[in-house]
Amino acid sequence: MTSSKTENKKNPYPFLDSNYTIDSEDYPRDLMNKIQSSELMVLNVPSEFGGGFGKLEKSNYHILNILKGIGARDLSAGRIFEGHLNAMLLIERYGTQLQKEVYFSEAKSGVLFGIWNSQMPNEPLKLKKSEEKLKLEGSKVFCSGANNVLRPIVTAEHNGQQQMLVLDLKERKFEEDYTYWQPLGMKSSVSCRFNFTGLEITKSQFLGSPNAYFEQPDFSGGAVRFAAVQLGGAEAMIAITLAHLKEMNRTEDLNQISRMAKLALLKETGHLWLENAGLAFDNRYTNPIDCLHKANMFRTITREICEEVMSLCEMSVGLQGFLKPHPMERIHRDLSVYLKQPGPDSTLLNIGQAFIKN
Repeated sequence: MTSSKTENKKNPYPFLDSNYTIDSEDYPRDLMNKIQSSELMVLNVPSEFGGGFGKLEKSNYHILNILKGIGARDLSAGRIFEGHLNAMLLIERYGTQLQKEVYFSEAKSGVLFGIWNSQMPNEPLKLKKSEEKLKLEGSKVFCSGANNVLRPIVTAEHNGQQQMLVLDLKERKFEEDYTYWQPLGMKSSVSCRFNFTGLEITKSQFLGSPNAYFEQPDFSGGAVRFAAVQLGGAEAMIAITLAHLKEMNRTEDLNQISRMAKLALLKETGHLWLENAGLAFDNRYTNPIDCLHKANMFRTITREICEEVMSLCEMSVGLQGFLKPHPMERIHRDLSVYLKQPGPDSTLLNIGQAFIKN
């Protein structure tokens, strides 16, 4: 049985058909430049602001499939672009008419947005009044995309609550501090620390009301995006493994055939779950409980699929897959790190509790 939405059309984004990046751990500039020069930048922007693709602007299956394709090309690029799409969603939901017109126009012209929320307990980002001006004090960590993101959305404490702010870094660059970012994989996401102390903020940069960033179902439901990117990484690993076996003339080996069968099942399972999660996210405002439940299940099953894919591919390729310049070496490290998303245990408990209640 195959997905009812399996696409037979030629890929409109041929740059996503390339092999997984293996020769550099720098920022994925070439791929990101191609993405930023394409209509993907306004993939989930309403058509009234020049975005979307007709009916597809409301199809999260389509959006998640694109994210999967980018993840199959480069997981770091997928992580960065997923943040851009999250920013577009937040602006659509909470932005004023003027903000939407300005920010969506910038995105359409290739300006990269992002969302940076993580911070260390000893240096939280705060918005304070100084000499009748509002200024930031503190830092953010894991700022994926670093100075390549010209319009990051950050959360800052203001009057005891968390306020979203849309920063403008087109004219000002901050020092990229990689003290907290020395990972095994995903190094190309350049997820550095930024100290924003002293940056002046105006009220026009406020996005939404206090604590709006944490409103459901978008906050937790957005996990469907990173899960889609992760699935792309798993599919790339499967393709690399199959290519390796063909090159080594080992496709007749019964053990390898058995592993390929398992990988085929995992790949199809992931795609069917992606379609299911996309539909639930389409209906997130009419059925938020189902959206959250499906998002929790999708991110959990995706992690399990990816972990099993990595294990089977390791068995199929062997030691060669862990030696540079074999393409599996890079993707194995990237996917291992990217799968470490926050709250997996609490997510599993939420799935169980929701299942018991229903």
